[in-house]
Amino acid sequence: MRLDFEQGEERAFRVEGGDAGTRLDRFLAPRLAEFSRSAVQRLIRASAVRLNGAPARASAKVKAGDLVEVDVPQVLPPSVEPQDLPLRVLLEDPAFAVLDKDPGIAVHPGAGRPDGTLANAVAHRFGTLALGGEAHRPGIVHRLDLETSGVIVVARTEAAHAALADAFKERRVDKEYVALVFGDPPHDEDEIDLPLGRDLMHPTRMAVRFDGGRPAQTKVDVLERYGAAAQVRCRPRTGRTHQIRVHLLSRGHPLLGDRTYARGRSAPVEVPRLMLHAWRLAFPHPSSGATVRVEASIPSDMRSVVDALRVIDGGNPAPVSYT
Repeated sequence: MRLDFEQGEERAFRVEGGDAGTRLDRFLAPRLAEFSRSAVQRLIRASAVRLNGAPARASAKVKAGDLVEVDVPQVLPPSVEPQDLPLRVLLEDPAFAVLDKDPGIAVHPGAGRPDGTLANAVAHRFGTLALGGEAHRPGIVHRLDLETSGVIVVARTEAAHAALADAFKERRVDKEYVALVFGDPPHDEDEIDLPLGRDLMHPTRMAVRFDGGRPAQTKVDVLERYGAAAQVRCRPRTGRTHQIRVHLLSRGHPLLGDRTYARGRSAPVEVPRLMLHAWRLAFPHPSSGATVRVEASIPSDMRSVVDALRVIDGGNPAPVSYT
């Protein structure tokens, strides 16, 4: 059984009076039904379980009112089967490849999605790829959300995987996204510096959290305004899960088509998916260190939404220049 904590979820449980005095592992066993009791004990030993904010032993006795938080990993398939799927290659190098991901394609297999992913297509196209210790996502160095389109880099050698992973971790990678958001941002430029963590009420979502959230920074520039919506460029300086989506939501401008964070809001035009595109990526070459710059054109579905927004706004904005 392979576990992926980054793509898992955080669950929180409040201890009721009837459970007071129960061992921590026994308290969790029925609440984590997908894991055996021994697996629950392994999660506790791995510090994936916190009792009132701190790691605890499996034998610790819980008390009424205690808060138990668990980083529940995703159970992943052991390997990826090569599949002949469409794949747009923007740049191919002996050490890596840069791809233009279609929206609606998952980056790698996960629970309920064993194949049909970018990783399956990459395994077929390039054959042997860097594993980085994770056979379920060969070559994958970073991720894009399911509905996000655009630039993504994969490593073809173990040395390249290590070098690229370090570059992302050390923030030596410049990322630029284009997004369509609700409303009319009050400023042409914005620096969002808010910590992010799992939403304790909705574990599949992220939220601004000052109590244990991880630092996150995003620079936002308005490219074009349509009254009821706007087109923005986002430059995330960190790489937190759902960072752009939650940071823009924090400003009152969630992304068009975001069924997770823009619930209850109706877009001014028909929107086919989450309006977020990974537009540009610049990173150090894993061998030479020279800067590699790659761009993925704005996809046709996003351009169609922009055209429709211009129409409802009276056709006033001049077409934006992507520079």
